[in-house]
Amino acid sequence: MTQSVNTLPAIALRGTTILPDMIVHFDVSRERSIKAIEAAMLHEQEIFLITQKDPEVEEPGLSQLYKVGTIAYIKQVIKLPHDLLRVFVEGRERAALLSLTQEEPFLNAEIAVIETDKDQYGENIKEAMHRSLSELFQQYSRDSRKVSRELAVQILNIGDLEELITQISVNIPLTWQNRQNFLEALTLENRYEVLGAILQNEIEILKVGQELQKKLKTRIDKNQREYILREQMKLIREELGEENTSDTAEEYRKKLKDLDAPKGVKD
Repeated sequence: MTQSVNTLPAIALRGTTILPDMIVHFDVSRERSIKAIEAAMLHEQEIFLITQKDPEVEEPGLSQLYKVGTIAYIKQVIKLPHDLLRVFVEGRERAALLSLTQEEPFLNAEIAVIETDKDQYGENIKEAMHRSLSELFQQYSRDSRKVSRELAVQILNIGDLEELITQISVNIPLTWQNRQNFLEALTLENRYEVLGAILQNEIEILKVGQELQKKLKTRIDKNQREYILREQMKLIREELGEENTSDTAEEYRKKLKDLDAPKGVKD
């Protein structure tokens, strides 16, 4: 499933994972990352983006990096104040991290591109996966409203299963952990299963959230009705000259209790 081995300058990403076909920007400040970008700009503008396991580690080594990352093309680099670089990249291909050929002055990674295996599946299997994923994505888009209707229609019109999976993955909001799990799904079937599970889980969370919102609205409506009724009763008593009726009755009871008279008279 892998092609020939290659070496590229690499950046260890903190708290983010970039997928193939994603076009995004991120800021870098670490010296090793800046030097890796400079090296990449001198050699076809390709860089290997690999996520580190613990975002708090300042200078991660091989054991602190995930084993699958993304080869990306650097589209633009902008210098920002305070020695920051803003880097615009386009994800190209998955690649397995084999080793680090150097760690200073920047990470240089030995990698192997991961090939697609879509030709290994029969048409009926691919069609079944396509239909299932389309239905999940359609329901997710309708319930979450996190994907515009126009974009959802464009994605649902994609006929190729691999492209459908790719476009769903880069157009829905995912945690970096979920993105990394998806990135590490190396076969088409694995990607279908991981993405389908993510969509199904999101749909269930949305359903629970809607039920909670409905219960909360019912409770609020009930409290509002009770408040309105109390206010209406208060207005009616005021119109009838019976304002503070409950306070008056309580005052009479207190005076009666203090009255020096036989019990029969009090009653």
